[in-house]
Amino acid sequence: MNGFKKCNNGHFYKEDLNACPYCPGGKPAGNSNAGGDLDKTMIPGAGGNSDTAKTEVFGNTSLSGEQTKVFGGGNSGASAAPKDLGRTFIGGVTDSEEVDDSGKKIETAPRSARRIVGWIISYTLDPMGVDYRIYEGSNTIGRNPGNTITITKDVTISGEHVNILFRQGKFYVKDKMTANGTYLDGEELEVEKAYQMKDGNELRIGDTVFKFKSCD
Repeated sequence: MNGFKKCNNGHFYKEDLNACPYCPGGKPAGNSNAGGDLDKTMIPGAGGNSDTAKTEVFGNTSLSGEQTKVFGGGNSGASAAPKDLGRTFIGGVTDSEEVDDSGKKIETAPRSARRIVGWIISYTLDPMGVDYRIYEGSNTIGRNPGNTITITKDVTISGEHVNILFRQGKFYVKDKMTANGTYLDGEELEVEKAYQMKDGNELRIGDTVFKFKSCD
């Protein structure tokens, strides 16, 4: 065969090459297309890395072989865990569906595990109606995020406006020294005085009107 030579292993190669490019160690220097080192498994496009004892993870330059990467499992955007580990919390359950002025939902801390005993429902905050749960024990309502029920749409509501207490089967409501007052069935409540509240009562705080419903 003119222009070709045959090596001891039976490979034909161009006669201008000094060694067979198909045999181990036969790749001539400076000839990137001549083959050679065919005893290794090459991964095309692997960046010329000849260390075959490693497993490359393509597209991830910062991944350590001693770590397990969980995608989407970071802490960005996650709610902070409750600091009081002595209490029982239901994760991801919030007491309010309230949104701020930009339309973003207000995230409240997970509530403590308490039995639901009633609701307050408003059609002034939303024509379709919006309801809030009342739990055993103390329930605070106001504009501040730390309240049991946070309401920001009504600027006439104080930071901590009113407290609703459920104890021994009865409901009580108390105004917390607010500027615009609290009304129960149209009657203004005296500051810091507890009034018994019954199923079907109308509660007004600021300019927002609620209908109270008990579970009984």
